[in-house]
Amino acid sequence: MKPTSYITLIVFIVFSFAIHSCAKTEITPPLQFQKQLLAGTGSYQNTQHTWQLDSTKIDGTNMLLTTPQKNYKKTYTFDGGYTDTDNNIGKWEITTLNKLKQTIIYQLTNKQDSTVFDIISINAAQMNLSLKLLNGQTAIYTFKIAN
Repeated sequence: MKPTSYITLIVFIVFSFAIHSCAKTEITPPLQFQKQLLAGTGSYQNTQHTWQLDSTKIDGTNMLLTTPQKNYKKTYTFDGGYTDTDNNIGKWEITTLNKLKQTIIYQLTNKQDSTVFDIISINAAQMNLSLKLLNGQTAIYTFKIAN
C-alpha cells in the first residue's frame, strides 16, 4: 500500500469513529417540553415549579393587584398535582399544546371546578395564561417563576 493510502485509511477510520461515537441528543416533543416548563422534568430536584402572579390584564387593561394577589402562587408538580397559596388542591394536565386544564378543589367550599387556560407563552422564567371570563371579557394572567 502507498503511504497516501495509509493516511487516507487512517483519516477515514478516525472520521467514522468520531461520527459514531458522538452522543445523540434526543429532541423533546413540544407537548412534553411545555409540561416540563410548567412543572419540571421529574428528575432530581426538578419535580415541581412554583409560579407567582405578576400582573393581570382584562381586555387589554392592566389591573392593579392587591397585596394578596401579588403574593398568590401556584405550584404544579411533575406528577400532575396542583396547589396554591389559597390552600386549594387539585390536578393539572396538558393534553393539547397550549391548553392547560386545572381541576381544583376549593378548600373553603369543598367545591370542585375545572378551568382550561390558553397558554399564550411559557418559558423558564415567565408564563402567560389567557382565560375567557363568564362576562365575555378576556383575562391575561402573567406569572413569574418563584423557585
